[in-house]
Amino acid sequence: MDQHLNVSLKSEYIPEPSVSDKEPRVPVAALSLSAAPELDRSPKVSRRQRTLLFLLAVAATVLAWCLSGYLFAYTDDAYVTSDVVSITPEVNGPIEAVHVKDNEWVERGTLLFTINPVPFRLAVERARAEEARTEAQLPVDRAQSQVLQAQKEAAGAAERLAAANLRRDTPLAQSGTISAQALDTTRTSEEQSAAQQHAAEAALQKENETLSLDEAAVSSAHAARLLAEWRLDRTKVVAPVDGYVTHLAVQTGDMVSTSQAAVAIVDGNAFRVVANYKEYYLRHLHPGGLAWIWLDSHPWHLYRARIQGLAHGISRQQGSETLVPYVSPTVNWIRLQRRIPVRFTLLESPGRDQLFMGVDARVLVIY
Repeated sequence: MDQHLNVSLKSEYIPEPSVSDKEPRVPVAALSLSAAPELDRSPKVSRRQRTLLFLLAVAATVLAWCLSGYLFAYTDDAYVTSDVVSITPEVNGPIEAVHVKDNEWVERGTLLFTINPVPFRLAVERARAEEARTEAQLPVDRAQSQVLQAQKEAAGAAERLAAANLRRDTPLAQSGTISAQALDTTRTSEEQSAAQQHAAEAALQKENETLSLDEAAVSSAHAARLLAEWRLDRTKVVAPVDGYVTHLAVQTGDMVSTSQAAVAIVDGNAFRVVANYKEYYLRHLHPGGLAWIWLDSHPWHLYRARIQGLAHGISRQQGSETLVPYVSPTVNWIRLQRRIPVRFTLLESPGRDQLFMGVDARVLVIY
């Protein structure tokens, strides 16, 4: 067998090299045989070692995930939000003109739409006429009061004179200087003077009460005139905040009422990010902390933000979130940790005109 091997090796030698090629060539079989021991010397990994390495990798991943909660808090359950201001007219009536367009930026005080002002203008004129009528009655009442005051004073003077005459005639009648008939006449005159004085006082009091009623009527007419002017002014509906007109649906001729909102404005100065963080992270989140926010509407860019505050209450029953938010703890029938809304104020943003209420966001807080 060794002879056969030697023969095969000799048979596979490459012919003699030329003059230009001085180096001898090595047989191919020799190369293969010489390389074989090196392949055999490579380390072999057993099945047990591979399993152990896999378990170590899983354990390291789980440990890193657990420890990450002590280093940073990340969630993709976040979104951009703002305040939606519902514009409800304060008077009823048909729309005369709409002065804005859908999705248009408006500043505070911008005229949104106008309600037909004709009936309100007529109401103002009527209120002004009623106020003028009641004011015209006051001088008459005051003059009548002065007349009755003079009559009361005259009646009082006559009553005092009659009383003096009665006091003077009473001793004279007792001494017989004047007759009893004369005394009776003096007493009757005194009684009539007293009655006239009481009547004058009653008439003056009644006139004063009438004057008070007319003054109250003037005040009421004045308030009615102011109310009519206020209602006329409210036919021009203006924007209460700076923001974007959203989902504009009203048109000229539509009837608007005080019981239904007509226009909605997204407050352009109230944009913020709300992230629903698990209970596990709350002990690390404090107002004023720095955060980094990724907006899905503007990917591949991180924006700085501050923690404005943590919600200190959530509703545990769906449907009762009118005043307290409800955050669902289940996803596809899987029970999750409770989540608490955390509000962030943007220190940087792509611009007020590039923020959209409701878009998704991702928040990272490094402790």
